[in-house]
Amino acid sequence: MGPLVRKLIGKAALAVAVAGTLATVAAASPPPGRTPTPPPVTQVSVQDIRVPVPGQQPVPAYLVRSAGALKPGSQAGILFLHWLGQIHSDRTEFLAEAIQLAPRGAVSLLPQGVFPWRAAPSGKPADVRAIKRQLAVFKACLNWLIAKGYVSGSRIAVVGHDYGAMYGALLANSDPRVHTAVLATPDATWGHWFVKYWLGFTGSRAARYKALFTSLQPVRHVSRLGSHELFQWAGQDIFVSASVRKRFAAAAPPSAVDFFPNSDHQLTTAAQVARDKFLATELGLPG
Repeated sequence: MGPLVRKLIGKAALAVAVAGTLATVAAASPPPGRTPTPPPVTQVSVQDIRVPVPGQQPVPAYLVRSAGALKPGSQAGILFLHWLGQIHSDRTEFLAEAIQLAPRGAVSLLPQGVFPWRAAPSGKPADVRAIKRQLAVFKACLNWLIAKGYVSGSRIAVVGHDYGAMYGALLANSDPRVHTAVLATPDATWGHWFVKYWLGFTGSRAARYKALFTSLQPVRHVSRLGSHELFQWAGQDIFVSASVRKRFAAAAPPSAVDFFPNSDHQLTTAAQVARDKFLATELGLPG
């Protein structure tokens, strides 16, 4: 999956320092012809934390929010689930985006995924259990985020890319607290990529293995949100075919769709801009 291009949108100047410190977001310069004034500055807190998970080890995550005291229920909550790729294949993928959204009233949690990011599929039924354990981790992260007093329980989003989108589909479809979701370039099934890129199974062996995931297939878990769900697809995606896009469209016909004909699987800044516009509408974010 090709190199990831990260650009910050707009005219904002962004300086990020991660490790429990602050990122400074400066507003745009004044229009020509007006007397320059010191730009307003919003402090954004980026905390490197560990989220407790029942029966498992705590999961590393970034918590991104406006610094200082926040009023009860004043913030939207976003759970960002990252992709598996060549670059930013970890919880940093959506970090710059979360920092940009924080001054607009969004608190974001960005947990680290393990399966299959750091633990490869085995080709055995244990892989089903591994998916369920990873899903339980993301569920615990969602619970933790919603439990924060400054997060509004009615303005919750799940955003995922690649495998993050596949887990995001299962999580968002099963939890009525999730109001909206953005699913970027997911596959319809778990076994396809496992077999093709790790295991190399063929014939009946591949078919038996893929059948293990029947009840967990992402394409079977996208019907609840309707128009509050956004799919993002890429026209040059060598990992997600047109047939996969059609399967999701058939499973969730009311859902919104972004299609970027010249993008590959990693997507680009254009996808971020479109995604954040959708989130702003769904979550009531200003700006």
